[in-house]
Amino acid sequence: MTRRDLFVVVAVVFVGACILVPAIQAGRESARRMSCSNNLKQLGLALHNYHAAYSQLPSGSGGTGPTPENDDLSNQRRLSGLVAIMPFVEASPLWEAVSSPYFTGDMPTPARSAEQFAKKGDSFYRDFLDEHSTAEGPCIDEHGAHYFPAMGPAPWRAINYPMWQVGYSTYHCPTDPVERPAKHAAMTNYGFCYGDAVHEVGYVPGEFLAFRQSDADRTSQRGAFVNGEFLRFEDFIDGLASTVFMAELVTHDGSRRAISSIASGIAGLRDNPSICFQSLELGSRQLTGRYKKEVLIRFTPEGKMSRGGNWADGAVSWTGFNTILPPNSPSCDSEEGLRLEGIFSAASLHPGGCHVLMGDGAVKFISDTIDTGNTSAASVYASSLMPPDSPSPYGVWGAMGTRSSESKKRVTD
Repeated sequence: MTRRDLFVVVAVVFVGACILVPAIQAGRESARRMSCSNNLKQLGLALHNYHAAYSQLPSGSGGTGPTPENDDLSNQRRLSGLVAIMPFVEASPLWEAVSSPYFTGDMPTPARSAEQFAKKGDSFYRDFLDEHSTAEGPCIDEHGAHYFPAMGPAPWRAINYPMWQVGYSTYHCPTDPVERPAKHAAMTNYGFCYGDAVHEVGYVPGEFLAFRQSDADRTSQRGAFVNGEFLRFEDFIDGLASTVFMAELVTHDGSRRAISSIASGIAGLRDNPSICFQSLELGSRQLTGRYKKEVLIRFTPEGKMSRGGNWADGAVSWTGFNTILPPNSPSCDSEEGLRLEGIFSAASLHPGGCHVLMGDGAVKFISDTIDTGNTSAASVYASSLMPPDSPSPYGVWGAMGTRSSESKKRVTD
């Protein structure tokens, strides 16, 4: 073979590689995207089975408590709906461990993964969890054994409670490669829709907020899920097929990318959500720009960024989103320390948009160019210029996130 022939062969191989490698990568992403879509379909089926069993949907956030100044004695009513639907996503062993008192102690642990136990209900599942427990439970039985009460401690106490560290594979999109750090809560790539409002959107409607000396707004609760409220299918005046139930989230990978971060302390969001865009430089989707030194970044108590950072925590900033800014937009909370108020955007690592779960169980891929109306318009809240029963000002995306123009009706009964 001459040098010329060799050169031709090398060139052909190189060109072939240039053609095949992108095709292989595209094929893998297509498979991951299909798997992600199937996860949402399973979650949709779980929500429908939950409704069939209890004649209502789970609340966006709920649980036991409160137990002031002791986060280990209850979950402080902060469990996400992902915990409630565990029995309906074939995670019964994990659900049984959560719903029963969990006694702590050292026991032999086999070399198997949490996922194997969660799926198979292996008899050694309990032993695996014991390896992850780093503290004695706050309660003591008559034999002197320490345990955590049923339904666990507050989700942010994951370092002490192994079930919050385990999580479940159905709650993760394979396109998002971020792994859980040691002793940290398991993460999730799916969150619940809280509607198209900003003001106090993640608080229990009507609950007294001492820091504001007023009751939490009811008129802003326009989505399929509400903190502390249990909606029924009959409450969806626009129909289940027209209402978003869940969507994708992107977890924190250690960078300052806007789609997985939350800019903290951005004032004026309820009257002009586009301020969240204006505060950030989105050209590289990084939390930089003219407010670089002023923009704070929200972390969970254990050091991970909050979007999807704790599967068990029902805070809207952790496991929720609102339909104001389009998918793959940044997220901003309104004041430093307020994790339950702000703009929390759906996002994914799939090119061009994200998957959403509709109320009828259908999964759709929503483009990040979807019509969002006027994102400079004020959102609906009690003293807003927008009447409480107004159509969403945020176009098709905003309308998809609301139950109806009478979306406040159920929570004002």
